[in-house]
Amino acid sequence: MNADGTLPAPRSRPSWVRDRIGRFDSKLNPQTRKLKWERMAQSPSAFFEGAGHLFWADFARSPLLEGFGGSKKTRLWINGDALYSRFTGLADASGRLVFDLGAFDECVVADYQFDLLRLCVSLALAARENRSGPKAAHRMALECARSYWREVKSCRWYKNVRHFPWDEEQASGSIRHFLSNLRKTHGYPQMMERWTKAGKRGLRWKAAPGAEWGALPKESARKLEKALSGYAGDLKPWPGPKPRFFEVSDLARRAGPGGREAFWALVRVKEEGENPFRILEVRRETQPAAWDALPKKNRRKIRELCGGSQSLRAELGRRALSRDTDPWLGRLELKDGEFLVAENSPFGDSLPAALLDEGAASQFGAILARAHCRAKDSFAKNAFEAVKADKKAFRKLMAEASLAYADQVESDFQGFRRPG
Repeated sequence: MNADGTLPAPRSRPSWVRDRIGRFDSKLNPQTRKLKWERMAQSPSAFFEGAGHLFWADFARSPLLEGFGGSKKTRLWINGDALYSRFTGLADASGRLVFDLGAFDECVVADYQFDLLRLCVSLALAARENRSGPKAAHRMALECARSYWREVKSCRWYKNVRHFPWDEEQASGSIRHFLSNLRKTHGYPQMMERWTKAGKRGLRWKAAPGAEWGALPKESARKLEKALSGYAGDLKPWPGPKPRFFEVSDLARRAGPGGREAFWALVRVKEEGENPFRILEVRRETQPAAWDALPKKNRRKIRELCGGSQSLRAELGRRALSRDTDPWLGRLELKDGEFLVAENSPFGDSLPAALLDEGAASQFGAILARAHCRAKDSFAKNAFEAVKADKKAFRKLMAEASLAYADQVESDFQGFRRPG
């Protein structure tokens, strides 16, 4: 209420959107915020990616998803930001090239449908930007939901399915072609050639253009190198109490997704091998975009699992959803925050939007279902029971809700670009 006891005047949606974006990004430094907003202004998809907190504000407490979940039985570690662009090429523990989720900064404990709906919205937006037409966008969302359900059913009856790799043999269509091209054109030598150059003291970072990349001051570099040495001592299954597994060749600052500060460490592994260098990404972890919108029971569960540690939250989510744990996955603390450390995969590209089609959308849904089934042993059974009574209504809900929200995103995007 206002000071005089009257109700406040209702705000328009555009002013609400701009206000929430301004408050959410207020902690970013001015330069980072400017870069983030410039990216968000490029397309509705980029806006949807950068303003994920709006999605959670709109849906986190909505009764829309209660028909096919919404209870403790279907809550688990979810990705929290399962856009199609978050699925990337990766090399698994056996060296096989696979396609799977590759970003986990937004992981939270919540209902599975949030991930599926956010994925379907991202597919619908991409289809529109590709000028594929409204029918194509609807079919992509429908196929994504259909395939998700089918994969949950498979994992319900055959538990090992959730651990099978989505590799070139499993993939089809544009994703199979994409993986085949990655295998031919990507790898450690190509990654080193792209990002590094030979210097007097060995390999160093290339000078990269743009404000998203920069050198570290000597004092900051010294502190980060010391923290990395401590992080290395906690890696498992390395033996010894205080091992020194690598030497840091060079460090740089690089802006991460959503304006998150990140550092890149070029390290030389102290072992014989054809590819002794690795790129480690040290990314600052802050509260996820969903946090303020989540119901209290969800936040309470997350606190029980990781206390107030944002890096532990991201690590637990990644370990739950991933098929293979990155051997370099770990955490470190600096004076000004918590950071998650992970290897930067030489195959870590996402499927170009131009290659999206119904077949790709179907595979995205199946891959997401497998990740969810890995995250919680009882999930496949519980989700199966929640959906089996009306599978058609489940698919229809996901398709229609994602298309309707894609309309809202496009409207919010226009208001963001042209305020006033």
